[in-house]
Amino acid sequence: MPARRLPRLIGALAAVALVVLLTGCHVKVQVDATVERDGSGSVTVAVGLDHDAMGKVGDLREQLHVDDLKAAGWTVTGPTPADDGYTWVRATKHFATPSQLGEVMSEVNGPDGMFRDWKVTKSSSPWSTSWNATGTIDLSKGVSSLSDPQLDKALGGSGYGGVIHDIEQREGKPIDQMVDVQVSVEVPGGSKVCTPTLGSAHPVPVHVTSTKVNALLGITVLAISVSALAFVLLFLRSRFVHHKR
Repeated sequence: MPARRLPRLIGALAAVALVVLLTGCHVKVQVDATVERDGSGSVTVAVGLDHDAMGKVGDLREQLHVDDLKAAGWTVTGPTPADDGYTWVRATKHFATPSQLGEVMSEVNGPDGMFRDWKVTKSSSPWSTSWNATGTIDLSKGVSSLSDPQLDKALGGSGYGGVIHDIEQREGKPIDQMVDVQVSVEVPGGSKVCTPTLGSAHPVPVHVTSTKVNALLGITVLAISVSALAFVLLFLRSRFVHHKR
């Protein structure tokens, strides 16, 4: 039985980003992973184009081909202008349990893409509840980390990397100065924002943790402590009165 093909989200948006880069404009890529208290959550991937880019790209809606993403459960919105001066295309997918986060992150641009080994665990006891989210962001392949094998094949020759080389030669600066990447991870009670650099030789480890003490337990401990203190004060008072007599 053949392996199921992942609907690589970055690959669907990378073609649009490439058009923007060819014009020397700026691109923003944001990935937000959120886990709720019941263990469900969502992953949102967004590509933002500045005003100049939108003027050069043309009708962005006609250039996006996202039928396979929608069939795989992703909800695609935009392009939508925002107050930051960028026009954003966003795709969001929800998951029902913490164990599904890794699967959704793999769909962003494949199991060998920029996101590796993403996991969320929850541990509970009568005393507290703890959350841990871990993963790795690997952009060591530069902007090719945002590409997709199908896109490389469509470009032919040296693929995405060859086109990027031509852009760098024309613009006189590395591609990482034209692309901003931001990844945020949020669990109940904790969050982290990472801004990895394209082409960085070292993968970026991500670790978000939080611990919340059981509120009822805290109230109980406080009540016991107050009662114990009151008992001690009464005992000392009775000893003091007895001593005076």
